[in-house]
Amino acid sequence: MSAHVSTRLAPPGLFRRLAYWLEPRWRDPGWWAFALNRLTGHILVLYLVLHLIVLSQLADGPAGWDRLLEVFGSRPFLVADTLLIAAVVFHGLNGLRVAALTFGMGARHSTALIAAVIAASAALTALAAWAILT
Repeated sequence: MSAHVSTRLAPPGLFRRLAYWLEPRWRDPGWWAFALNRLTGHILVLYLVLHLIVLSQLADGPAGWDRLLEVFGSRPFLVADTLLIAAVVFHGLNGLRVAALTFGMGARHSTALIAAVIAASAALTALAAWAILT
């Protein structure tokens, strides 16, 4: 009698999958755009949850509103607000790039479009940071 030996490989563990995801070598610009789009998407979902929690504080009436205004005017909150704007701008512009690629526009210039999205995102974020933090 022969014993059956399975030739299936075990799926990689969480650490190995995470290490592969974070491995920067051999990545093309499209992968980086995908990774940044995914990261900014997670940031926006987290912001939505936090926003709903903050809005629930308004049930406390004027005292709750005054506490929120103190938090909203603090320097750390304004920096976080600027980072949120960076996530929104990049996610939106990259979404437009992906939509254009879906309709067959710009496929030959994908790397240049990614660079344009990053440059435009940086410029708009810098403009927002100047307006918010000064």
